Amino acid sequence: MAGSPAPTFLLLMKRPILKTNRLILRPPVLEDAPAIQQYVSDRRIAETTALIPHPYPEGGALEWIRRSEITLREGRGVDFSILLRGSGELVGVVGLIDRDVESSLGYWIAVPHWGNGYATEAVHRVIRHAFNARRLPSLHAYHFAHNPASGRVMQKAGFLYEGVEPLGSSREGVRYDRVCYGVTAQQWRDNLRTFSLV
Repeated sequence: MAGSPAPTFLLLMKRPILKTNRLILRPPVLEDAPAIQQYVSDRRIAETTALIPHPYPEGGALEWIRRSEITLREGRGVDFSILLRGSGELVGVVGLIDRDVESSLGYWIAVPHWGNGYATEAVHRVIRHAFNARRLPSLHAYHFAHNPASGRVMQKAGFLYEGVEPLGSSREGVRYDRVCYGVTAQQWRDNLRTFSLV
């Protein structure tokens, strides 16, 4: 009905702020641009993703933040800057893309912060947001076959292995095998006790 107030969960979805034991996840702001620009300019970040170019263009982080804001406003997904709770330092990004056919999740963690478990903690929290707040029926995630560490993150966070798609992803014109993961809301809830809650 026109003029009716939006449900509370819809209002909270507009600029959600998520918390874990060690992290705060919130939509990116312009002040995040210098850290994002610095971190994604590292070739090691670009090599683990299909969408981050290398060399990363000057001003690329600002442009990405502006596009992210449009995506959020239009209800097509939400990106989160991953911040340390104690210091507020930005250590990565995790994004959720809502599609009618398939919703997916992707992330990167700054190289100096690899190995601390931040990716698993952030991804698990965003999965919970996707199923409990956004009420998505299922989620998918992918990684290059040459990046098995990302697969371990996905499994620890609650994704289930689905298989390998030969030459299923491309980067800078080169095709790579893509490892596929997915989970339904019900599967994720059924398996909650098998991994740590954050």
